[in-house]
Amino acid sequence: MNKRWTELDLGGGGLQSANLRLAALLRKRGTAYALLALFPLGLHRNYLNDPRGAWLYRAGAGLAIAAYLLGQPLVSAGVLAMLACGALYDLVCLERLIANINKQLRIQVYLRQAPGAPPDFKGRFPDELDDPDLRHKSPANIHQPPSPEPGSPRLPSFAEQERLLRELARRRSQEDKSA
Repeated sequence: MNKRWTELDLGGGGLQSANLRLAALLRKRGTAYALLALFPLGLHRNYLNDPRGAWLYRAGAGLAIAAYLLGQPLVSAGVLAMLACGALYDLVCLERLIANINKQLRIQVYLRQAPGAPPDFKGRFPDELDDPDLRHKSPANIHQPPSPEPGSPRLPSFAEQERLLRELARRRSQEDKSA
């Protein structure tokens, strides 16, 4: 399918619009793993909506740089080792974190309340069945398609087309038998 069709937003509060919003919000595993490679900056934690964890990584990286510049390479190495242990823990837990975040995003998008019907909407009334535009929707003839008016530009439905084709095939077979 063409990429442009997946990005077409018809607006409204329907399922298609909800799916587009959700696709934009979902966290991607590839992006999270790529940002994990830059773990001293804490970008992967920002991507996973954990700003405190992101700032802990940044503070640890800043502390390691400051300790190294102050001539304390052992302290710097220790802080970097702790950051690396944190990154390994994040590597192990990344799938679970992404799944939990995406689940919460799905819940938020799909369970968001729709505006509903207008306040003065009361549904259909029997007098509407007298309306010629609504007559074909009455319970008595709900399974019958509306009869086309002469000169109407409406195309026949698939069922009507199939019926016409069956009739045409029957006529041709009768003509072939009689010839």
